Amino acid sequence: MNGNIKENTRPTLPEMTLAFLKIGFTAYGMAILQQIKTLIIGQKWLTREEVDEGLGMVQLYPGPLMFNLATYSAYRTRGFWGAVVATFSFLIPSYLLMLVLSWAYFQYGSISWVHPLFIVLEAMVVGIIAHIFLDFSSRYVKDAKNATVAGLAFLLMVFKVQAFVIVLLAIVFGIVFHKNEQNGKTYAGEKKILIPGALKSRIWGIILSVVILIAFLAIGFIVGQWDLTLAMFKIGAVAFGNGNTIMPLLQQEAVISHHWLTMKEFADGIGFGQITPGPFLITSTFIGYKVGGIWGSILATMGMFYPSFLYTLIMTEIYEKIKGRKSIRAALVGILASFTGMLLFVLISLGEISLTNPVAYVWAVFAFIAVRFFKINILWIFLAGIFAELVLFFIGIPIV
Repeated sequence: MNGNIKENTRPTLPEMTLAFLKIGFTAYGMAILQQIKTLIIGQKWLTREEVDEGLGMVQLYPGPLMFNLATYSAYRTRGFWGAVVATFSFLIPSYLLMLVLSWAYFQYGSISWVHPLFIVLEAMVVGIIAHIFLDFSSRYVKDAKNATVAGLAFLLMVFKVQAFVIVLLAIVFGIVFHKNEQNGKTYAGEKKILIPGALKSRIWGIILSVVILIAFLAIGFIVGQWDLTLAMFKIGAVAFGNGNTIMPLLQQEAVISHHWLTMKEFADGIGFGQITPGPFLITSTFIGYKVGGIWGSILATMGMFYPSFLYTLIMTEIYEKIKGRKSIRAALVGILASFTGMLLFVLISLGEISLTNPVAYVWAVFAFIAVRFFKINILWIFLAGIFAELVLFFIGIPIV
């Protein structure tokens, strides 16, 4: 096999399933990035540079960034079927948890422990994002040019410029600043990793993905959930960025246009999306369950995430063909520098919301020290916070 990955480091499909189940059960929001790095890079399925390369690529098309990155990592490692089992394994934990929470919520009303648990988890995510920001700064903001790109990205986020526009500007700056500095080297090193499997089989995989998409849309029509299916599909197909940028579109469809949820129900669904692991936009499951029960939850979830899956397969194939060009590598440097600036904005914004009392600061510092200096897996960090909050809540001692 060609490339950096040796046969003995290429995972089997069961190994990949377990790895992405672990990510799906344990990672929250932007902290998913740390989990992907820990598992995928730690197992030497991809190098750190290749994961970062993918992080730059997935910002160029619609969909939740961390979901796109998970699909990309799996596709680069095991081709089409690797992407299928990995993305399913990545989503199924948060889908099932959200399904249970949705049933309990609409059966019994609001659940009182959600708010304090959300605060604890968000505080710990702040600490983990601080670690990721420092890591990216040390790698991609090493000179005044990249610092300029990162600073500009941060300022544009402050003024509420769309993330996709920022990425486009970063591409321009990257090409201007770095096109003549690459000296013919590939971004990820002298060797490249090729997607396993023959080109013909990968093309058939993409064709099969399109067929599945058509079948999924047809099922939505047959079971009488066409409006729900189409609404979630539209959002997944056109929305750039992370949950915070896609959330207004979700609100427009679910609350304003179709009146599927009240504003309070929508806010509670967003809270559930925050406390469940995996992609934040699993809130689509909550909406789908309210509209159409189990079938609605499946159709809404697929509608939200399947376009990203298909985009990632196509974009990865295209990127493999063009990434050796100097202008592409220079653009990638600019994208990663801009991502660092945007990450700082996310860190500050989330900190303003989450770090509202001394206890929240303690949780954030605890998570930062645990992941940065003691290299503790995020699973144990989050479990510690969840366990402590639940124990104190049920014995009547508020911790926030």
